[in-house]
Amino acid sequence: MSMRSIVKAVFQLAYGEYWISDNVYDRMDFAKYKDMLTEPVDTAIRVHSEEDIERFLEFIHDHQRRYPKYLPSYALELQIAMGLRRGEVPPLMWSDIQETCVIISREQLTVKKSADNPKEFFRIVHHTKNHKTRFFPLTTDVKDILARLKDCHERNGIKTEYLFPADSENGVITNNTVYNYYRRMCNSLGIPIQKDIIKGTHSFRRNAITKVVNNSGGNVILASQLFGNSPNVAMNHYYTKADEEQALKALES
Repeated sequence: MSMRSIVKAVFQLAYGEYWISDNVYDRMDFAKYKDMLTEPVDTAIRVHSEEDIERFLEFIHDHQRRYPKYLPSYALELQIAMGLRRGEVPPLMWSDIQETCVIISREQLTVKKSADNPKEFFRIVHHTKNHKTRFFPLTTDVKDILARLKDCHERNGIKTEYLFPADSENGVITNNTVYNYYRRMCNSLGIPIQKDIIKGTHSFRRNAITKVVNNSGGNVILASQLFGNSPNVAMNHYYTKADEEQALKALES
């Protein structure tokens, strides 16, 4: 979590609990201080290319054929398709799959080591990061993934309310499970994980948000509702670039 996120959370809590009468954070113009901070990494290079994503999906599908009981491969595929946060994947339940959408209303939090907690652990909470329930439409790709996952459960006699069960404290895979699978996949494919340019599984949110904004004629509100970010955050931290073909078509018209 960044320092700005911590400050924002503190002010939001104080305002929500009526400890302060004015949330000054909302009026802060951080652009004034940009030259005093380390130069941020351009969002456009914090995503995987379409070619990388195609290679990822080929790797995942091949892995599913060779290891049909390994659920994290389905979890990563669903995260790519839906642009989910890492913690939103483990708590997904079959009851969240509705006729037209997937309900995203829970998150698994990573509780780091501290003086009170000598060991990192995970806790499922009944809210998302922004405390808003989302309804993600059942696209053709998502339907296909869920159908194959359901078949995997039935073939292997997995009987649970969760999509991605595991022998863990919460009965589901941990937040680290999918990332570790992603990391091994990158190593196998020879796709470097650069420490100075953070991508990770969170990068798939940038790909997904950019696609929705470009394919909807710039509808940032739609993207923010689908992926659970404010329009400002979606544009400044997740949107990578305009589609050149669509931009040219708009200019020519």
